[in-house]
Amino acid sequence: MNTRLRILGSGLSAPGLPDIDALSAVLAGGELGEDKPGSGSISLLSPRERRRCPETVRLSMAAAEQACSAAGIDPAQPDAVFTSGMGDLAISDYMCRTLAETPELLSPMRFHNSVHNAAAGYWSIGAGVRGDVTALSGASDSLVTGLIEAASRVAADRRPVLLVIYDTIADGPMRAVWSARHPFACAFLLGVADDDEAAIVLHAEEGLRQDDCPPLTAALIERTADNPAARALHLLALALDGKHGPLRLAARQGPGLRIEPAT
Repeated sequence: MNTRLRILGSGLSAPGLPDIDALSAVLAGGELGEDKPGSGSISLLSPRERRRCPETVRLSMAAAEQACSAAGIDPAQPDAVFTSGMGDLAISDYMCRTLAETPELLSPMRFHNSVHNAAAGYWSIGAGVRGDVTALSGASDSLVTGLIEAASRVAADRRPVLLVIYDTIADGPMRAVWSARHPFACAFLLGVADDDEAAIVLHAEEGLRQDDCPPLTAALIERTADNPAARALHLLALALDGKHGPLRLAARQGPGLRIEPAT
């Protein structure tokens, strides 16, 4: 795999990092914002749907809307790939506890939101996407898995693809398998790059088992170590300045990725 891409637009939604402007300020030496859930607005869902949807949907859709807006592309147009290692762990914990203790009290709405493709489904309906919207999972490899999938589609179809990466925190016993303390979501609108355009190049690398990326600020390093999805902060930094590279993003299974600015 050797794929040349343009990052047409990007988005971010996480505690202390509600959007790309907030990330730019931190990369320039500023502090993280207040440590609360990402507050990015969602215009594609009705007020009722916004009240009923879970945190994973709010975070991922806020980032996705930002990426489409930055690229100047109608959210209904691109195919989309949503990738998450664990989906909505809070709902998974609720489901397991309720089924074990009081199954008759199981909430139909929370059951509806428990499926791994819930965020992709809300996006498909809210944005009115008529093309393909895919949900992937690769545990801690989900960032690399999603990048490979989205890049392959751009290369094959020669049209933009929206990639959304997200993971939240675990509740209860699930903390033993997923210890993240901060939720995170980001999005990239990826497109075909002509030879004379600023671009990145993705190379698959077998046996890459440890990330090797230029340093970020201490606060951002803590986030990338905390949540596997937040490793995408390295790519967001590269998208912002074109200099934060090359990146080597590891995978426990399958190939990792080397990402560098095109020359």
